[in-house]
Parts: sequence; structure tokens; C-alpha cells
Amino acid sequence: MTRIKRPLFGGAIQAFLPDRSVDASTLRLVPNNQEVFMHSDSDQSIIVEILERVDEVSEENAIKYHFDALAEANDAQSGQDHIVDKIESIPIDSLNVQRLTSAWYLFGRQQISKYHEQAKNIVHLHLCLLRLGDDIATDILISFNDPAFVNTQSSSSDQQVQTGSRWTLDDFKEFFCSLEIVDYGLFVPTTTTNDVDMS
Repeated sequence: MTRIKRPLFGGAIQAFLPDRSVDASTLRLVPNNQEVFMHSDSDQSIIVEILERVDEVSEENAIKYHFDALAEANDAQSGQDHIVDKIESIPIDSLNVQRLTSAWYLFGRQQISKYHEQAKNIVHLHLCLLRLGDDIATDILISFNDPAFVNTQSSSSDQQVQTGSRWTLDDFKEFFCSLEIVDYGLFVPTTTTNDVDMS
């Protein structure tokens, strides 16, 4: 599969996206601190979020903190609705991003009802957390949402495609390993605020 280098956040970040990537901002409103790409033929998505660095937990537990925050946003807060299967450290030297304090990978599952529907789908979540230090103090959270079971009553039931054309974990890894920060001016130093500068 060919890879297309895409500018993110106005070109301040860039990365190679897998084939069949559609920029969600051309279809709906996307928050300024996110870049969202959808698979053109399935319900898969890759999301890049620039977040305030979470310092109230350890480095290793930070990615679990973000996973739990996603579960809350997805209304999957019960123990049965969100499960972590794996957390592991990513070697910093395998990534293109500079000024990292650590990087983490998480694989988990959440039961999510789309658009507040009654029907729940089981979604495999692959997360990559890039933790920037020094005066930036920012967490870059990269999510790969991969539906594993789609309820026939869900509005997503007609968006499933054969395995051969779906994104894989290798596609996701290639994306986050290729991610590069071109302009660190995107981030506001912690002396003022920890949020992303969108002015």
C-alpha cells in the first residue's frame, strides 16, 4: 500500500496515513486540538489529539488515564464496557518525535453505542501516547478505533468491509512511527498555558 504524507495541524505536524483515509473535517466539525481520519469504506478511524500533559499519574499509568477518559466520553464506564489488554513502552529511538520523555502503547476494548443508540458495538482501541517534556508538557494521544463486532441494529452495520481492505495494526504503527513535529511553535510553553496554540 502506498502512503501519502499528510500535513496535520496546519503543517506543524506531518505523518504518513494509510490508504483510504478521509479527513473528517471535510464532513463534520472537528475540535481544534484534533485531527480525525476515517476509513473511506469502513467505520475505522485514526485520531490525533493534542492534550494537556497528565502529571497526577505515573508515566506508565498516563495512557490508562487517557483510555479511561475515552471510555467516559464513549459512555463505556462500567468494568465490562472497557477492558485493557496490554500496556507497553515504545522505544523512543523508534520514533521521529523529539523532546519525548516517554512513549506508550495500549490495546483495549470498549463497548460503544454510536450516536447514543441502544445497540452497542465492541471496538478495539489501539492507543499511542507521546509525552513531551521540558517547557511543552503536552500529551499527544493517537487513537486507532477498530470495530470488532458491530450490532446489526447499529447505524454502523452497513459500513463493514472485507478484511483485506481494512486498516491493520501495522498501518497504525507505521502512522505513529512516521509522525514528526515540524514546528514546536504549535505548543504554548507551560509558563502560560498547556493547551495547543490555535491562533
